[in-house]
Amino acid sequence: MGRARYGDVLALHMVWLCAAQRSPTELAAVLFCSRSTVYHGVKAYRAGQFSPALKRSVLTILPSVPHLCGWCRTRWSCAPIALALHPRRGLEVSAETVRRWRHELAWVWKRATLIAKEDDPQRVEKLARIRMAWEEVRAGVALFFADELDLSLLPKVGYQGMPKGEQGEVLTPGPNEKRYLAGALDVATGTISPWVW
Repeated sequence: MGRARYGDVLALHMVWLCAAQRSPTELAAVLFCSRSTVYHGVKAYRAGQFSPALKRSVLTILPSVPHLCGWCRTRWSCAPIALALHPRRGLEVSAETVRRWRHELAWVWKRATLIAKEDDPQRVEKLARIRMAWEEVRAGVALFFADELDLSLLPKVGYQGMPKGEQGEVLTPGPNEKRYLAGALDVATGTISPWVW
């Protein structure tokens, strides 16, 4: 067993035995190490430092997709990560401990970006037809690309900072109002003509 790996296992045993109310003298005798090593290991754990092997375990979970680990959710929060560590590492830690570890790993809490799913099997063929139509435009013929969409007037309510004990409010636009936007791009001139109704 490598030296780093031995240090990780020793630290875990220290924490487990300390949680079982064993004294530093008992820990040193059972683990065949000095009391100063016990004090150092427990102090490091209580200060929120965690071993390189545990960091690797947390870093394996953070970028993964939760449903691949059996969770019915789109993103990880601290509590599920704490629960996911139990079968991997045999650790029972709180969500707050995971939050502290996440900060130590320079991971921040912010909103993800939605991206379009490109799974159209005819995508290449459609793009080739558009490119061919654009290249074959004759003089005096206009080519437009047009699209339309629904405009959601209801503001998106996400997480934000607010004073403890107070609830932020976001004004809604009214009962079920809807708007639509359409636009056309003139390929020859590059001008866009929008319509809203």
